[in-house]
Amino acid sequence: MKETDVGNEIISRREMLAGAAGVALVSALAARTSAAAQAPAGPPGSGRGQVIPAGSVTFNTVITKLKAGRQIFSNTIMQPDLEAAKKACEGQDFIWIEMQHSRLTWREVDDLVRVIAQAGCIPFVRVPNANKGDIQKATDAGALGIIVPMVDTVEEARNAVLYAKWPIGSRDNPNTKPWGHRSSGGGQFTQLWGPAYQSNANNNILIMIQIENPQGVGMIDTILEEVPGIDIVMVASNDFGWQAGDRDGDESYNAREKIVRETVLKHGKILSGPSSWQNRPGYRLFQGRRSATNTGYDGTGNRIE
Repeated sequence: MKETDVGNEIISRREMLAGAAGVALVSALAARTSAAAQAPAGPPGSGRGQVIPAGSVTFNTVITKLKAGRQIFSNTIMQPDLEAAKKACEGQDFIWIEMQHSRLTWREVDDLVRVIAQAGCIPFVRVPNANKGDIQKATDAGALGIIVPMVDTVEEARNAVLYAKWPIGSRDNPNTKPWGHRSSGGGQFTQLWGPAYQSNANNNILIMIQIENPQGVGMIDTILEEVPGIDIVMVASNDFGWQAGDRDGDESYNAREKIVRETVLKHGKILSGPSSWQNRPGYRLFQGRRSATNTGYDGTGNRIE
């Protein structure tokens, strides 16, 4: 009950209640009003309760594993089969939910994120592009990883951060920087990650950008220099060659990969690639299982089933 509702209840009942019982009830309601007024404010959206310091809680296990020096592996989901999603979590660190090239709906993504989180895995969503609608639907669903494809401008990279991160939130308990413009709305995030979510989401949501074309290679140093909040950079191995007309192993391909790899590591970011690259120096987080022996594509760029 709101404080104003309690107060109105006291006023309306005062004239109706009589005798010792009435006085006792009025006193009890007044005490509730006083207690409500003195209760400490909780994180935004959590109602009253104990304040959870912003940035103090980590519920994204991918982050804790990376800090422990581990390599991170995944499965990719393109279908709304919840039982398959649950099974896909076995032995994996995160699940890549594909929204760029799938026909999944956002309601289906909601269900997939919930099942993946309940299975003890971390849900990542590759959004179609860096716009506020797609990114905020993914974060409201409870995704703790936002993957943005085909990044080759500062604006795209900056939007990825702005729409995935909360603003200051509370001046007395400010969210972890960098702050963004994610708006406060409905979603299942608190149900999945607990009451600490809203004041701790900024330090739990990982932002991954994919470099897939020569323009992105040419901009990667500028992007990482100008955009705080990018956590992971992925060399998207197939398009990385497809967009330039070469293939992994070609001299030109390897030269571009070296530029991205050295730049990402220089800036202290996590370097990502296909899981078949797990033995290449510097790579820490992968699309694919640890057992992968190829990038998923043949030498001409066709997908290997």
